[in-house]
Amino acid sequence: MRVAVITPIPTPYRDPLWNVVAEKLDGKLDVYYCAPQRADRPWEVNWDRKYNAIHLRAINFARAFGQDAGCYWNHGIISRLKKGRYDAFVIGGYNHITMLAAVLYAKLSGIPYFLMSEVYLAQPRKTWRRYLKEPLVRWLVSNGAGFFPTGTLASEYLIHYGAKPNQLSPIPNAPDVDHFLASAKRNRERRQNLLSELKIDGTKKNILFVSRLIKLKRVDVLLRAFADVIKKNDAQLIILGDGTMRTRWESLSKELGLDNHVDFRGFIAPEELPQWYAVADLLVLPSEDETWSVVVLEALASGVPVVITEMVGCHRDVINDPRVGSVVPVNDPHKLSLAIEEKLEEMTDPEEIFRLWQPIRDSVRYAKLARCLIHFIRENAKLVHDGRKETPVVPKSQ
Repeated sequence: MRVAVITPIPTPYRDPLWNVVAEKLDGKLDVYYCAPQRADRPWEVNWDRKYNAIHLRAINFARAFGQDAGCYWNHGIISRLKKGRYDAFVIGGYNHITMLAAVLYAKLSGIPYFLMSEVYLAQPRKTWRRYLKEPLVRWLVSNGAGFFPTGTLASEYLIHYGAKPNQLSPIPNAPDVDHFLASAKRNRERRQNLLSELKIDGTKKNILFVSRLIKLKRVDVLLRAFADVIKKNDAQLIILGDGTMRTRWESLSKELGLDNHVDFRGFIAPEELPQWYAVADLLVLPSEDETWSVVVLEALASGVPVVITEMVGCHRDVINDPRVGSVVPVNDPHKLSLAIEEKLEEMTDPEEIFRLWQPIRDSVRYAKLARCLIHFIRENAKLVHDGRKETPVVPKSQ
């Protein structure tokens, strides 16, 4: 079986999955990237790729709207798909012209496509955008051979637009959880050395924020909540990430008198994050619009409890016990501060979090996800080619 994936950019959580898919696939896997990277995700692509990674020349029609905006057109995509003689396409969303062109080519050529989706219904969108997008999404869903939502909320979104439950095979955005587990156990043995190397005050409780510094992440809400937290707790807030809001939030931190308690460290490369989780007591993510969030899974895999908002898309799938994490309303500094204080008081042992979170860790290992994805594509693509699309097959392991 020959499979082509069309996806926006290389990522440190999807590319390792494609490696495992390539190893287990009886055939060939080609991954087409709309762009080699984006300015707001400046990680260096220094990981191995065991599949055919293809970067086509791109035009970003959304460049004028900022570094986090993207609407790519790769003019060579159709000719490459024709030459590939693929049995199935995996389309990594539909917010780029390239992906819509690939879907149209799949439809006209009779090749089944499988749509990946991480959006959900509760995400704030302007009314005109909803009306404009609805017929497009319904058409995409009605013609898809199957769908790979990231989790529960994304599944509900697809069902809302016409997908049947048995057309869904969840494939979450997940880090290498075994790598983070092993790193956590190894790094915690040298925690004191890490505190010194990272120049962190080891006498205080460490609250960690890891993400881009853009408005939707609501670090301003976190700073206001943290101002209340330190009235009762000897804690410090370490902010890892960079973005357009950094200067403004650094100024807000000073206005709130948090200079000696908040440390903006800038962008941290993905491979360096395990050591930061090793010195953290808590991860907080106060986003008002977050489709999934890989960092939440990274923290939990590292034995670090989390406090996140109900708008962080992964919360219904990965917070499996109150001891591993709390979910709070969005844009509510008071409730956020209470949740942070509660978690700092509990101080759940990392070994306990490892134990509690094991069912989730087992469910998102790359080997399992790859098996599910390959089986789902193989069986449902066969149904489409045989003219029996109406009876999709659900992965055996689900």
